[in-house]
Amino acid sequence: MNLENKIALITGANGGLGEAIVKRLLEKNIKKIYCGVRLENSGKTLETLSDKISIIQLDLTNTKMLEENLANIENIDLLINNAGINSGKRVLDNENIDFNINLHGTLKMIQILTPKINTGGSIVNVTSVLALCNLPILGLYSASKSALHSVTQALRAEVSSKEIQVLEVLPGPIDTKMNLDDTPKASTKDVSSEIIKAIQTKEDEVYPDDFSKYVKEALKNKPKDIEKQFAQSVS
Repeated sequence: MNLENKIALITGANGGLGEAIVKRLLEKNIKKIYCGVRLENSGKTLETLSDKISIIQLDLTNTKMLEENLANIENIDLLINNAGINSGKRVLDNENIDFNINLHGTLKMIQILTPKINTGGSIVNVTSVLALCNLPILGLYSASKSALHSVTQALRAEVSSKEIQVLEVLPGPIDTKMNLDDTPKASTKDVSSEIIKAIQTKEDEVYPDDFSKYVKEALKNKPKDIEKQFAQSVS
């Protein structure tokens, strides 16, 4: 897709990766960006970037808010589902927030906005390379992203008649507030640049960093080995 003069909407726009994507879109002379943020006053820094930015409150756990606040958007060319959460919980923990946001909230965004996406537009779902092989110490996060991976595959078939690209982004650890441990992380600038490149070249998926590429190859060649390696996270 040629991003010049297009209209985009991105969720989680004020997060580390979200803001980096917004900056990359502005570099491509995009016409307008709806920047979705969970809290109404958390988009002030984004507003200083450009007059092309319009802040919109989007709490992915609040279906009524999503329906009301998206109702006046007539059409867009690009939907980037970037908002997400990592609770750090395992599958035996009593927690639902990963699925509430990463799966159900993102799916609601897709259901509301897909009819408003112009023919030839794009939908980008930021999942995780952990969608392909669960890291048990982050069991619920991994599982929620795996479910979104499945939704993404189905969505690609559903919108093919409108020639809408569905791009899945499967990153490893990124240098954001969501990942605070000592694991080596990819920069938001590098990951966002890979995402924009994949939109422009109409790819189906992108592994935007070294770790995600490593996991992809390991799953292709020795899938049980990577599963066993990840299982050691809870040993």
